[in-house]
Amino acid sequence: MNRKSKTKLLSSIAIFISGYTPLFLIMIIKDVNKVVWFEYELENRTLTIGKIKIPYWLEFGNNEIVLSLVILSALSLVLLAYVLRNVTKRPFGIQVIIAKSRSSEVVNYTIPYMISFVAFDLSKWQDIFSLFLFLSVLCLLSVRSQSVFINPILAALGYGLYDCKYNEAGNEKECVMLSKHDLLSGSDESYVKLNNYMGIISKRDV
Repeated sequence: MNRKSKTKLLSSIAIFISGYTPLFLIMIIKDVNKVVWFEYELENRTLTIGKIKIPYWLEFGNNEIVLSLVILSALSLVLLAYVLRNVTKRPFGIQVIIAKSRSSEVVNYTIPYMISFVAFDLSKWQDIFSLFLFLSVLCLLSVRSQSVFINPILAALGYGLYDCKYNEAGNEKECVMLSKHDLLSGSDESYVKLNNYMGIISKRDV
């Protein structure tokens, strides 16, 4: 049975961006100019401690860029949560024949993170444009290769990646599966097709 992809272009781009939210967080931290502290004087010293200092605000060198990264990250994570909540509706039953983990491929996402540890300056338009161009190319490749679900955020949420050969309605098929539990040979599962090459295992009934 030929079923259409469950993810559209906008959703795929948002899912791709969500995978780089930790990179954006690193960049935001590196842009901090000053930490503003709240100080409270204790009336009675405890263990020679007379003052408590608590950070309550951060001052950044590039407020507009930082705000844009925060909004972009938040929107992408919200859309990722929406896709995950709705994508597993109306699953199809399958029986796993062979499943092999390939979750180590998520490590490939660490390569762009090296950008944040070189001389990257959010105040320079050249650096911002270069990052945008670099991520745009990666996004295009990910969407075209239909691999946007190979994502460290999903890995952090407990999703594993498996090369899976399975039987569906008497037909033997293969695709890459996302699953929150281990896929075992001979197990009966329910899945939803994400795109031409990937599927996601729906939650097991408790």
